[in-house]
Amino acid sequence: MHPQKAHPSTGATTRRGGRRSHGRVIGILIGVSALAVAVPGPAGAAGNGAALDEAAHNEPGTYELDITDRSQALEAIGELPGVAPVSFTDLIASRTGETSECGESCRAWPDDLNTDDRWYPQGLAGSGESNWAQAPATEVLVSAWYERTSPDDHAAVDSALTFVSTDDWRYRTVPLRLPVQTDDGWTTQPLASHNGGVAWAGPYLYVAATDRIHRFDLRTAMTDDEGYFLVPDRTYVGVDQGPYGVPRLSSISTDWTGEPALVSSEYAADDVTTEVVRWPLTDSGDLAGQDGIVGSQTNFWIDKDSSIDKVQGVAAQDGVYLFSGSAGTLDLARVGTQTDRDTLIWGRTGTDTHIPQDLYIGAANVYGQTEEPGHRNLFWQAQEDVLP
Repeated sequence: MHPQKAHPSTGATTRRGGRRSHGRVIGILIGVSALAVAVPGPAGAAGNGAALDEAAHNEPGTYELDITDRSQALEAIGELPGVAPVSFTDLIASRTGETSECGESCRAWPDDLNTDDRWYPQGLAGSGESNWAQAPATEVLVSAWYERTSPDDHAAVDSALTFVSTDDWRYRTVPLRLPVQTDDGWTTQPLASHNGGVAWAGPYLYVAATDRIHRFDLRTAMTDDEGYFLVPDRTYVGVDQGPYGVPRLSSISTDWTGEPALVSSEYAADDVTTEVVRWPLTDSGDLAGQDGIVGSQTNFWIDKDSSIDKVQGVAAQDGVYLFSGSAGTLDLARVGTQTDRDTLIWGRTGTDTHIPQDLYIGAANVYGQTEEPGHRNLFWQAQEDVLP
Protein backbone atom coordinates (compact mmCIF):
# COMPACT_ATOMS: atom_id res chain seq x y z
CA MET A 1 0.00 0.00 0.00
CA HIS A 2 2.67 2.50 -1.05
CA PRO A 3 1.34 5.61 -2.80
CA GLN A 4 3.57 6.98 -5.51
CA LYS A 5 5.49 9.91 -4.12
CA ALA A 6 5.49 13.19 -6.02
CA HIS A 7 8.33 14.71 -4.01
CA PRO A 8 11.56 13.76 -2.25
CA SER A 9 11.60 12.44 1.30
CA THR A 10 10.90 15.88 2.72
CA GLY A 11 7.29 15.45 1.63
CA ALA A 12 7.18 19.10 0.58
CA THR A 13 4.25 20.15 -1.58
CA THR A 14 4.71 21.92 -4.90
CA ARG A 15 3.22 25.40 -4.66
CA ARG A 16 2.77 27.88 -7.47
CA GLY A 17 2.47 31.53 -6.62
CA GLY A 18 1.67 30.60 -3.02
CA ARG A 19 -1.29 28.42 -4.07
CA ARG A 20 -1.88 24.71 -4.01
CA SER A 21 -1.54 22.82 -7.30
CA HIS A 22 -5.08 21.86 -8.38
CA GLY A 23 -5.94 18.19 -8.23
CA ARG A 24 -3.30 17.39 -5.64
CA VAL A 25 -4.16 14.47 -3.40
CA ILE A 26 -3.13 13.87 0.19
CA GLY A 27 -3.20 10.43 1.72
CA ILE A 28 -2.33 8.81 5.00
CA LEU A 29 -0.11 5.73 4.86
CA ILE A 30 -0.77 3.93 8.11
CA GLY A 31 2.17 2.27 9.82
CA VAL A 32 4.51 2.76 6.87
CA SER A 33 5.36 6.43 6.52
CA ALA A 34 4.10 9.88 7.38
CA LEU A 35 1.14 11.59 5.83
CA ALA A 36 2.24 11.50 2.20
CA VAL A 37 1.68 13.71 -0.80
CA ALA A 38 0.95 11.70 -3.95
CA VAL A 39 0.69 12.57 -7.63
CA PRO A 40 -2.58 14.04 -8.96
CA GLY A 41 -5.19 11.40 -9.65
CA PRO A 42 -8.90 10.75 -10.02
CA ALA A 43 -9.65 12.23 -6.61
CA GLY A 44 -9.28 15.71 -8.13
CA ALA A 45 -12.34 17.92 -7.77
CA ALA A 46 -15.19 17.04 -10.06
CA GLY A 47 -16.09 19.55 -12.73
CA ASN A 48 -19.59 20.05 -11.34
CA GLY A 49 -21.34 23.32 -10.66
CA ALA A 50 -20.88 25.16 -7.39
CA ALA A 51 -20.70 22.45 -4.73
CA LEU A 52 -22.24 24.72 -2.08
CA ASP A 53 -25.49 26.44 -3.02
CA GLU A 54 -27.45 29.21 -1.35
CA ALA A 55 -30.58 27.79 0.24
CA ALA A 56 -33.93 29.12 -0.93
CA HIS A 57 -34.58 30.12 2.68
CA ASN A 58 -31.46 31.25 4.51
CA GLU A 59 -32.53 34.18 6.65
CA PRO A 60 -31.50 34.22 10.34
CA GLY A 61 -33.60 31.82 12.37
CA THR A 62 -34.41 29.46 9.51
CA TYR A 63 -33.27 26.72 11.88
CA GLU A 64 -33.64 26.82 15.66
CA LEU A 65 -32.28 25.10 18.75
CA ASP A 66 -34.24 24.98 22.00
CA ILE A 67 -32.03 25.56 25.05
CA THR A 68 -32.25 23.22 28.04
CA ASP A 69 -30.39 24.75 30.99
CA ARG A 70 -28.85 22.02 33.16
CA SER A 71 -26.85 24.31 35.45
CA GLN A 72 -28.94 23.52 38.55
CA ALA A 73 -28.60 19.79 37.90
CA LEU A 74 -24.85 20.24 37.41
CA GLU A 75 -24.62 22.05 40.74
CA ALA A 76 -26.64 19.30 42.45
CA ILE A 77 -24.32 16.60 41.09
CA GLY A 78 -21.32 18.55 42.37
CA GLU A 79 -22.80 18.52 45.89
CA LEU A 80 -23.29 14.75 46.05
CA PRO A 81 -21.24 12.84 48.66
CA GLY A 82 -17.94 11.66 47.23
CA VAL A 83 -18.00 14.09 44.29
CA ALA A 84 -15.28 16.75 44.06
CA PRO A 85 -14.39 19.40 41.47
CA VAL A 86 -11.38 18.95 39.19
CA SER A 87 -9.61 21.81 37.45
CA PHE A 88 -9.01 21.46 33.73
CA THR A 89 -5.29 21.93 34.43
CA ASP A 90 -5.31 18.89 36.73
CA LEU A 91 -7.36 16.89 34.24
CA ILE A 92 -4.81 17.50 31.48
CA ALA A 93 -1.91 16.82 33.84
CA SER A 94 -3.38 13.40 34.70
CA ARG A 95 -2.85 11.94 31.21
CA THR A 96 -1.40 8.42 31.32
CA GLY A 97 -2.60 6.78 28.10
CA GLU A 98 0.03 6.26 25.40
CA THR A 99 -0.34 6.67 21.65
CA SER A 100 2.34 5.48 19.23
CA GLU A 101 3.95 6.97 16.15
CA CYS A 102 2.60 5.71 12.82
CA GLY A 103 4.42 8.18 10.59
CA GLU A 104 5.75 11.73 10.67
CA SER A 105 2.23 13.13 11.00
CA CYS A 106 0.25 10.27 12.50
CA ARG A 107 -0.44 8.84 15.96
CA ALA A 108 -2.05 5.45 16.56
CA TRP A 109 -4.28 4.52 19.46
CA PRO A 110 -3.20 1.53 21.60
CA ASP A 111 -4.39 -1.91 20.53
CA ASP A 112 -7.32 -2.08 22.96
CA LEU A 113 -8.82 1.10 21.49
CA ASN A 114 -7.67 0.40 17.95
CA THR A 115 -9.53 -2.90 17.71
CA ASP A 116 -12.53 -2.41 20.04
CA ASP A 117 -15.69 -3.48 18.19
CA ARG A 118 -18.08 -1.34 20.25
CA TRP A 119 -16.24 1.89 21.04
CA TYR A 120 -15.71 4.12 17.97
CA PRO A 121 -13.96 7.52 17.55
CA GLN A 122 -16.07 10.22 15.88
CA GLY A 123 -15.78 13.93 16.69
CA LEU A 124 -12.54 15.92 16.80
CA ALA A 125 -11.69 19.37 18.17
CA GLY A 126 -8.68 21.20 19.54
CA SER A 127 -7.64 24.05 21.78
CA GLY A 128 -6.39 26.02 18.78
CA GLU A 129 -9.97 26.76 17.75
CA SER A 130 -11.16 27.69 21.24
CA ASN A 131 -10.25 31.39 21.42
CA TRP A 132 -9.99 30.76 25.18
CA ALA A 133 -7.44 32.78 27.15
CA GLN A 134 -7.04 29.94 29.68
CA ALA A 135 -6.44 27.24 27.06
CA PRO A 136 -3.30 25.13 27.64
CA ALA A 137 -0.10 26.55 26.15
CA THR A 138 0.45 23.25 24.32
CA GLU A 139 -2.19 22.33 21.75
CA VAL A 140 -4.68 19.79 23.09
CA LEU A 141 -6.85 17.62 20.84
CA VAL A 142 -10.24 16.25 21.89
CA SER A 143 -11.35 12.97 20.33
CA ALA A 144 -14.99 12.03 20.98
CA TRP A 145 -15.93 8.35 21.24
CA TYR A 146 -19.22 6.50 21.58
CA GLU A 147 -20.11 2.95 22.56
CA ARG A 148 -22.45 0.92 20.37
CA THR A 149 -25.18 -1.34 21.72
CA SER A 150 -23.42 -4.19 19.90
CA PRO A 151 -20.84 -4.42 17.11
CA ASP A 152 -23.61 -4.38 14.49
CA ASP A 153 -26.07 -2.07 16.26
CA HIS A 154 -24.91 1.53 15.97
CA ALA A 155 -27.27 2.90 18.65
CA ALA A 156 -25.26 4.68 21.35
CA VAL A 157 -25.25 3.48 24.95
CA ASP A 158 -22.27 5.43 26.34
CA SER A 159 -19.79 8.13 25.32
CA ALA A 160 -16.54 9.79 26.36
CA LEU A 161 -14.06 12.51 25.43
CA THR A 162 -10.36 11.73 25.10
CA PHE A 163 -7.94 14.63 25.66
CA VAL A 164 -4.57 14.34 23.90
CA SER A 165 -1.70 16.77 24.44
CA THR A 166 0.47 17.25 21.36
CA ASP A 167 3.68 17.73 23.36
CA ASP A 168 3.99 14.07 24.40
CA TRP A 169 0.87 12.55 22.74
CA ARG A 170 -0.40 11.09 25.99
CA TYR A 171 -4.13 11.06 26.62
CA ARG A 172 -6.81 10.98 29.28
CA THR A 173 -10.32 9.62 28.64
CA VAL A 174 -13.19 11.30 30.50
CA PRO A 175 -16.65 9.66 30.54
CA LEU A 176 -19.69 11.80 29.75
CA ARG A 177 -22.67 11.54 32.10
CA LEU A 178 -26.20 12.88 32.01
CA PRO A 179 -27.80 14.22 35.23
CA VAL A 180 -30.95 12.34 36.25
CA GLN A 181 -33.38 13.22 39.04
CA THR A 182 -34.99 10.28 40.84
CA ASP A 183 -37.23 9.91 43.88
CA ASP A 184 -34.05 9.56 45.92
CA GLY A 185 -32.42 12.69 44.50
CA TRP A 186 -29.91 13.43 41.77
CA THR A 187 -27.64 10.89 40.14
CA THR A 188 -25.98 10.41 36.75
CA GLN A 189 -26.15 7.87 33.95
CA PRO A 190 -23.95 7.30 30.88
CA LEU A 191 -24.64 9.84 28.13
CA ALA A 192 -25.91 7.86 25.14
CA SER A 193 -24.62 10.15 22.39
CA HIS A 194 -23.17 9.38 18.96
CA ASN A 195 -20.68 12.26 19.41
CA GLY A 196 -20.37 12.78 15.65
CA GLY A 197 -18.72 16.17 16.03
CA VAL A 198 -16.98 18.32 18.63
CA ALA A 199 -16.29 22.06 18.63
CA TRP A 200 -14.28 24.00 21.20
CA ALA A 201 -15.34 27.62 21.86
CA GLY A 202 -14.09 29.48 24.91
CA PRO A 203 -14.22 27.13 27.92
CA TYR A 204 -16.96 25.06 26.29
CA LEU A 205 -16.94 21.83 24.32
CA TYR A 206 -19.98 21.40 22.07
CA VAL A 207 -20.72 17.77 21.22
CA ALA A 208 -23.07 16.95 18.32
CA ALA A 209 -25.62 14.18 18.85
CA THR A 210 -27.58 14.15 15.56
CA ASP A 211 -30.68 16.08 16.68
CA ARG A 212 -29.07 18.02 19.54
CA ILE A 213 -25.85 19.49 20.88
CA HIS A 214 -24.57 18.97 24.43
CA ARG A 215 -22.35 21.66 25.94
CA PHE A 216 -19.67 20.86 28.52
CA ASP A 217 -17.98 23.57 30.58
CA LEU A 218 -14.36 22.49 31.07
CA ARG A 219 -14.28 24.46 34.33
CA THR A 220 -16.83 22.05 35.86
CA ALA A 221 -15.09 18.68 35.53
CA MET A 222 -15.65 16.40 38.53
CA THR A 223 -14.36 13.21 40.09
CA ASP A 224 -15.87 10.45 42.24
CA ASP A 225 -14.91 6.90 43.18
CA GLU A 226 -15.13 5.92 39.49
CA GLY A 227 -12.79 8.68 38.29
CA TYR A 228 -13.13 11.91 36.32
CA PHE A 229 -16.33 12.76 34.45
CA LEU A 230 -18.11 15.63 32.69
CA VAL A 231 -21.79 16.60 32.85
CA PRO A 232 -23.38 18.97 30.30
CA ASP A 233 -24.48 22.37 31.57
CA ARG A 234 -26.70 22.91 28.53
CA THR A 235 -28.35 20.88 25.80
CA TYR A 236 -29.56 22.44 22.56
CA VAL A 237 -32.34 20.45 20.91
CA GLY A 238 -33.28 20.92 17.25
CA VAL A 239 -36.71 22.47 16.68
CA ASP A 240 -39.07 21.00 14.08
CA GLN A 241 -40.26 24.05 12.15
CA GLY A 242 -40.80 25.20 8.57
CA PRO A 243 -39.53 25.28 5.98
CA TYR A 244 -36.84 22.63 6.55
CA GLY A 245 -37.69 20.92 9.83
CA VAL A 246 -35.24 19.71 12.47
CA PRO A 247 -31.55 20.51 11.81
CA ARG A 248 -29.38 17.42 11.31
CA LEU A 249 -26.33 17.90 13.53
CA SER A 250 -23.90 15.21 12.39
CA SER A 251 -20.64 17.15 12.81
CA ILE A 252 -19.64 20.61 14.04
CA SER A 253 -16.66 22.94 14.30
CA THR A 254 -15.79 26.48 15.38
CA ASP A 255 -15.20 29.31 12.90
CA TRP A 256 -14.07 32.66 14.30
CA THR A 257 -13.40 34.19 10.86
CA GLY A 258 -16.15 36.51 9.65
CA GLU A 259 -19.14 36.32 11.98
CA PRO A 260 -18.15 33.85 14.76
CA ALA A 261 -20.15 30.64 14.51
CA LEU A 262 -20.48 26.98 15.20
CA VAL A 263 -20.73 25.28 11.81
CA SER A 264 -22.81 22.10 11.58
CA SER A 265 -23.10 19.68 8.67
CA GLU A 266 -25.34 16.74 7.89
CA TYR A 267 -24.37 13.16 7.08
CA ALA A 268 -26.51 11.26 4.57
CA ALA A 269 -25.82 7.77 3.25
CA ASP A 270 -27.85 8.47 0.10
CA ASP A 271 -27.01 10.80 -2.78
CA VAL A 272 -29.16 13.71 -1.62
CA THR A 273 -28.80 17.42 -0.94
CA THR A 274 -27.59 18.00 2.63
CA GLU A 275 -27.46 21.05 4.85
CA VAL A 276 -24.75 23.21 6.40
CA VAL A 277 -25.79 25.64 9.13
CA ARG A 278 -23.92 28.43 10.92
CA TRP A 279 -24.98 29.07 14.53
CA PRO A 280 -23.98 32.44 16.09
CA LEU A 281 -21.30 32.51 18.79
CA THR A 282 -20.48 35.25 21.27
CA ASP A 283 -16.86 36.24 21.87
CA SER A 284 -16.91 34.22 25.11
CA GLY A 285 -17.90 31.01 23.29
CA ASP A 286 -21.61 30.96 24.15
CA LEU A 287 -24.16 30.10 21.49
CA ALA A 288 -26.04 33.38 21.13
CA GLY A 289 -29.62 32.73 22.22
CA GLN A 290 -32.68 34.75 23.10
CA ASP A 291 -35.77 33.67 25.05
CA GLY A 292 -34.48 30.12 25.30
CA ILE A 293 -33.85 29.75 21.55
CA VAL A 294 -30.74 29.86 19.36
CA GLY A 295 -31.58 30.83 15.79
CA SER A 296 -29.31 29.98 12.88
CA GLN A 297 -27.05 32.71 11.49
CA THR A 298 -27.32 31.45 7.91
CA ASN A 299 -27.57 28.14 6.06
CA PHE A 300 -26.79 26.61 2.66
CA TRP A 301 -26.81 23.30 0.80
CA ILE A 302 -24.25 20.77 -0.34
CA ASP A 303 -25.28 20.06 -3.94
CA LYS A 304 -26.25 16.40 -4.34
CA ASP A 305 -24.56 16.37 -7.77
CA SER A 306 -21.21 17.46 -6.35
CA SER A 307 -18.46 15.08 -5.26
CA ILE A 308 -19.10 15.96 -1.60
CA ASP A 309 -20.80 12.84 -0.24
CA LYS A 310 -21.34 11.11 3.11
CA VAL A 311 -19.93 14.00 5.10
CA GLN A 312 -18.29 12.90 8.35
CA GLY A 313 -16.64 16.17 9.35
CA VAL A 314 -16.77 19.89 8.68
CA ALA A 315 -14.44 22.83 9.26
CA ALA A 316 -14.38 26.39 7.95
CA GLN A 317 -11.96 29.29 7.70
CA ASP A 318 -12.12 32.56 5.77
CA GLY A 319 -15.10 31.42 3.71
CA VAL A 320 -13.57 28.08 2.70
CA TYR A 321 -15.45 25.00 3.93
CA LEU A 322 -13.78 21.62 4.38
CA PHE A 323 -15.71 18.35 4.35
CA SER A 324 -14.28 14.92 5.13
CA GLY A 325 -16.08 12.02 3.48
CA SER A 326 -16.44 8.33 4.28
CA ALA A 327 -14.68 7.34 1.06
CA GLY A 328 -11.43 8.97 2.23
CA THR A 329 -11.81 12.43 0.72
CA LEU A 330 -11.37 16.01 1.86
CA ASP A 331 -13.40 18.51 -0.18
CA LEU A 332 -12.83 22.27 -0.21
CA ALA A 333 -15.54 24.64 -1.42
CA ARG A 334 -16.95 28.14 -1.17
CA VAL A 335 -20.64 29.00 -1.29
CA GLY A 336 -21.93 29.81 -4.78
CA THR A 337 -18.60 29.61 -6.62
CA GLN A 338 -16.00 27.16 -7.90
CA THR A 339 -13.18 29.33 -6.56
CA ASP A 340 -10.78 27.21 -4.45
CA ARG A 341 -12.82 24.08 -5.20
CA ASP A 342 -10.70 20.96 -4.67
CA THR A 343 -10.91 17.34 -3.58
CA LEU A 344 -8.00 15.67 -1.77
CA ILE A 345 -7.42 12.13 -0.61
CA TRP A 346 -7.76 12.09 3.18
CA GLY A 347 -7.55 9.22 5.63
CA ARG A 348 -7.07 6.43 3.15
CA THR A 349 -4.28 4.38 1.60
CA GLY A 350 -4.73 3.84 -2.12
CA THR A 351 -8.37 2.84 -2.59
CA ASP A 352 -8.68 1.50 0.96
CA THR A 353 -10.49 4.06 3.10
CA HIS A 354 -10.04 4.01 6.85
CA ILE A 355 -13.24 6.10 7.15
CA PRO A 356 -12.06 9.57 8.20
CA GLN A 357 -14.33 11.34 10.65
CA ASP A 358 -14.46 14.88 12.02
CA LEU A 359 -12.04 17.72 11.20
CA TYR A 360 -10.20 20.35 13.22
CA ILE A 361 -8.23 23.33 11.89
CA GLY A 362 -5.49 24.09 14.39
CA ALA A 363 -2.98 26.90 14.54
CA ALA A 364 -0.64 25.26 12.03
CA ASN A 365 -2.24 21.97 10.92
CA VAL A 366 -5.49 20.46 9.72
CA TYR A 367 -6.26 17.36 11.81
CA GLY A 368 -8.39 14.31 11.13
CA GLN A 369 -9.02 10.89 12.63
CA THR A 370 -10.16 7.53 11.31
CA GLU A 371 -12.67 5.07 12.81
CA GLU A 372 -11.94 1.82 10.95
CA PRO A 373 -11.02 -0.89 13.51
CA GLY A 374 -7.34 -1.71 13.20
CA HIS A 375 -6.64 1.64 11.48
CA ARG A 376 -7.70 4.16 14.11
CA ASN A 377 -5.34 7.09 14.01
CA LEU A 378 -5.02 10.80 14.55
CA PHE A 379 -3.31 12.42 11.57
CA TRP A 380 -2.58 15.91 10.28
CA GLN A 381 -1.21 17.99 7.43
CA ALA A 382 0.19 21.51 7.43
CA GLN A 383 -2.45 24.18 6.79
CA GLU A 384 -0.45 25.58 3.90
CA ASP A 385 -0.66 22.22 2.13
CA VAL A 386 -4.43 21.99 2.51
CA LEU A 387 -5.97 25.46 2.56
CA PRO A 388 -5.80 27.84 -0.44
